[in-house]
Order: sequence, then C-alpha cells, then structure tokens
Amino acid sequence: MEKAMKQIETSIDGLIREGLADESYRQKVTKNLHCITNDDIPKIGQQVDFVFESVFEKPEVKRSIFKLLNDNIRKDVILASNTSAMNIFGVLDGVVDDPDRVIIAHWFNPPHLMKLVEVVKGPQTSQKTTDTTVNLLQSIGQKTTVLNKFIPGFVVNRLAVVISRELCSMIEKGYVTAEDADTTLRYTDGLRWGFEGPLPLVDYVGIGLTTIVGKTVLPSLCNDTDSIHYGEKLISEGKMGASTGEGLLKWDNIDAYTEKRNRRIIEMARLMQKWDKEDSEE
Repeated sequence: MEKAMKQIETSIDGLIREGLADESYRQKVTKNLHCITNDDIPKIGQQVDFVFESVFEKPEVKRSIFKLLNDNIRKDVILASNTSAMNIFGVLDGVVDDPDRVIIAHWFNPPHLMKLVEVVKGPQTSQKTTDTTVNLLQSIGQKTTVLNKFIPGFVVNRLAVVISRELCSMIEKGYVTAEDADTTLRYTDGLRWGFEGPLPLVDYVGIGLTTIVGKTVLPSLCNDTDSIHYGEKLISEGKMGASTGEGLLKWDNIDAYTEKRNRRIIEMARLMQKWDKEDSEE
C-alpha cells in the first residue's frame, strides 16, 4: 500500500506541476481514498457501489478476488475487471452468482492521464451494466469504446500486436533499423492519429487506392501465429525493454523518460480536447 500511495502522490505532483490540479485536489483525493486489504472487504462490502478490479493478470488471482467480492458485496454492484487481454468471463465462470453484472473496463497507463477506457461486454453482461459503466466513466471525463463481444486484445492491444509483429519481423530481417522504424511511424501516423484516426484516412485517400495497396502488401506480411519471434530472441538475451536498459532500443534514465512521457501525454490531450471542440462546433 505504501508503494501505491507514493505513486498516487507522485501523480498528483505531476498534475499540479502541469496546472491540471491544485493542493485542494490533493486534499480531496486524500480524504476520499481509503486503503484496505482483502481481509477488510467483508467489513466494508455492503458500502461498495461499484468495483474496478485491477489485480495481477493471473486467472487464479482474479478468481480469488472475485469470489471474495461476490460473497461480501451487494448483488446489485457492478464488477468491472481491468484486465488487458484475459477472457475474464470464462475465468469467472461459476465464481460470480450474477454474471450479468460482470464487465471489462480496460484502462491505459498512466490511467490518470490516458483518456480511453475499453468497455467489453461478456456473453451474459446486461445492457444496464454496460450503460451504467459507460455513463460512470464518461461522467469523470473518460472516453469509452464498447466492444459487444470479447476478442483477445480488444481493440488497442490487438492492433498493437499486429504492428509489433510486423515491425519486429522487418527489423529481424534487416529491412529497417528499430530507430528508423520508430521515426517512420512517429512522423506519419503519429502526426495524424491525434486528430484523424486510420479509418477517416482510408476514406480520405480513397478506398480504391488502399485496397490496391493492400493486395500488393498483404502477401509479404509476417503471418506468424504462435509468437513474435524477434521478441522471444530479445527475451533470451535478457533484453526486456526499458526495465533492463535495452530492448528494441537502448534506455538510460527511465524515470526521466516517464516524466517526459507524462508531460507530453498531457500536452497531446490538451490539443485533442481543442480539436474535439472544433469538430463539435462544425
């Protein structure tokens, strides 16, 4: 809990530094934030109105916490899992008495800055559960995407895997360096996607052209379905990414990068908010 509280304090410091909050905000968070352990859930269970679960991504851990919640909170309380890819609905089969109140609400890191939450319905999730979850998230300023059925990776991670697989394949085969691949995406899609998603771009340049390009490119794409092989190679070499100082790229000061990353997310969010307002006024 001490680590979590320290992270929250650091996050609030960043918000204040960027002019997005003040000390009164810190006081409100501190007043409303109550840290407990699993042992405390039976004591306060009846006071809970909504649950966002964000425990470790192991099925047995998920099942354990949801069993505890199922046995100790009211039967009208929605149980939203923050899993990033797991089929929580299958994992919780037989654990939650009322599966119509189980839903996925997938946040992105850092959650206090990233605006999107992917909301995923299970086979028995009720429309009331979906609507209540979406309305709650939107009421606190989040953007929501609703998936009507579970698919591995949802939208964001599903597309991220496709892009990572192709980039790693190109790097491994010597077609491009990691640095050049990164630069390529930053200065094309990176410039556009904040105001124009990939689908408006397809329409803008013309579906005929993109379909022709697709016919040319698709046969040469990496189609591995078991793993990202270059990633496995890096793992075997101990190159796990920023945490080990090297992955696809080399890393120096991860704390400084994290601070810079958060600041830039804020700057981009401000721009996107401005563009959203422009679009709503057209």
